[in-house]
Amino acid sequence: MTLQSDPDIRSQQAADWFSRLNQRHVSTDDVHAFSAWRRDPANAAAYDRVQSMWDLSKTLGGDPEIEALVAKASGMPPRQRPRRTPSKAIGVVGFAALVLMIGAGLYAYAQWRPTAYEAGIGERRTLTLADGSHVTLDTGSRIEVRLSRETRTIRLLEGQALFDVAPDTERPFQVQAGATRITALGTLFDVRLAGRGARVVLVEGRVAVSEQRSNDRRWTLTPGQQINTAAPTPAVGDVDTAKAMAWTQGRLVFEHTTIRAAVAEANRYNRRPLVLEDLALQNEQISGTFNAGDQDALAAALADLYSLEVSRREDGAILLSRRAQGTGAAT
Repeated sequence: MTLQSDPDIRSQQAADWFSRLNQRHVSTDDVHAFSAWRRDPANAAAYDRVQSMWDLSKTLGGDPEIEALVAKASGMPPRQRPRRTPSKAIGVVGFAALVLMIGAGLYAYAQWRPTAYEAGIGERRTLTLADGSHVTLDTGSRIEVRLSRETRTIRLLEGQALFDVAPDTERPFQVQAGATRITALGTLFDVRLAGRGARVVLVEGRVAVSEQRSNDRRWTLTPGQQINTAAPTPAVGDVDTAKAMAWTQGRLVFEHTTIRAAVAEANRYNRRPLVLEDLALQNEQISGTFNAGDQDALAAALADLYSLEVSRREDGAILLSRRAQGTGAAT
C-alpha cells in the first residue's frame, strides 16, 4: 500500500474542485464548501497550480510537441481531450484525473524543452545550471540546455564554452557540438565548434568523444589532452591547458599563429573588425598575448612587425595595409 503525501492529497483535492466547479451545474453548497476549503493557503496554492496547468495546456494546445506529451500522459488522442469544460461522459472524477495527467505531461514538457543561453560579441558569461554544473560562454557563443531526471544534455550551437561538470553518476552529462558528442561525469573541459566537428580540450577528469557520422570513431581524453574532430585524421594530442583556457581570463595567446588566424580570432571579440588589406601577409606569423577585444594593441603590434599602416573606415573597421615608402605610421 502506497501512502500519499500531503502535497499529493492537496493536488488531488484541487483537481477535484477544479473539475466540479467547471461542470455546467454548480450547487450553492459546493460553492460554500469550496470557499471553506480554499481558506487554507496551501489549498489555495494547489488550486492555483491546477488552474495554471489547465490554462497552459490550452495556450500551448497548437504546439505538436505539447500535444504529443499531454496525449501520452492522459492516454487520450489530442482531439478527444476537452478544451474548456468536462463532458458528462468523462464526469467529475475522470476530469479531475485528466487534469492531473495533463499536469504531468506539462511537467515532462518543461523538463524536455531546452533553455537557451548566449553571450554577445565581446561578452564572456558564466552560468550555473540547475544540477550545479558551471558553464562559461565565450564571445558570440550560444547553447541549449536540457536537464531531466535521466540525462543532462547541452547543444553547443555557436562558439566556445568551458564546462565544469557537477558529478552525478546517475545522469550522464553530454555536450553535442556539430556531429561530435562529448560525454563526461565529473569533469572540466572546453569545447569549440570547428566546421562540422569540434575541438575538445580536457583540463580535469575524463571524457569520451565520439562522432555521430562514424560509430567506430571514438576517443577517450585524459587531462592535458585535446582532439579536433574536424581534422581530416583526428588524433589525440597534448595541449598546454593554461594557454588553451586563456580566453576565460579575457586573453588571446598566439604562438607562431598566422596573421589571418590571429585577425579572425581577434575579430570574434569586437564589432570593429581588423581588415588585412595586403593578402600577401596573411600567412606571416605573430606570437604574443593580447587582451581580447583590444583591437588597437594587436593592430599596433602587426604594424611594428611588418611595417604596416593603420587607418580607420567610417564604420570603425581598422585597416592594415602596406606602408608607402618614406611615410610614417598613421592612426
